[in-house]
Amino acid sequence: MVTKLSLFNAALDELGEVNVSDTGEAIASARVLVSRFDRVVADCLASSSWNFAIETIQADADTGVTPSFGFAKVFAKPSDWVNTVAISGDPYFTFPLTQYFDDANFWSADYTPIYVRYVSNDTGLGLDLTRWTPAFTRFVYLALADRVCMTITQSDSTRERVEKRLKAAKTNARAQDAINEPQPKFPPPGGWTMARSGRLG
Repeated sequence: MVTKLSLFNAALDELGEVNVSDTGEAIASARVLVSRFDRVVADCLASSSWNFAIETIQADADTGVTPSFGFAKVFAKPSDWVNTVAISGDPYFTFPLTQYFDDANFWSADYTPIYVRYVSNDTGLGLDLTRWTPAFTRFVYLALADRVCMTITQSDSTRERVEKRLKAAKTNARAQDAINEPQPKFPPPGGWTMARSGRLG
């Protein structure tokens, strides 16, 4: 089972360093890993549309906000939002919504409700280590090793070796994750199809 301690020790193994018995151990390597861990995980989650971390919601427009221009409706992003995967006007995501803004704290569009799939850093999704795939786990501990390498080892050669492994691990994690995407995937319907189905005026 993936734990914070197992990730620390996997990163230390990559650096050729002695393992720790506890994440709070009072030694320099443990302190450095603790200080970098949350940021590294956040960066790894934000680097792709990981299937194990995706949440799907119906978002209703904020009735207390009336934009002075542009799209007519504003939708507050959830606090666990990391990045947007897909937005649709229907709950089955049959018709992708292409006309919208994706700003820092909100989405805006001309329709309500909208349906959104997004990468979540909720403790029950993206931050639930038991949901991580082996490939993503390797990506994370190599990213952690890369982030702390020079502080712990002061070794350029070790840093170069870890960077190469990290690049390969990231590519592999994305490829493995793509296998878990819903199949088959259909291209967005064209204007003629949407008009026939009554989706266009």
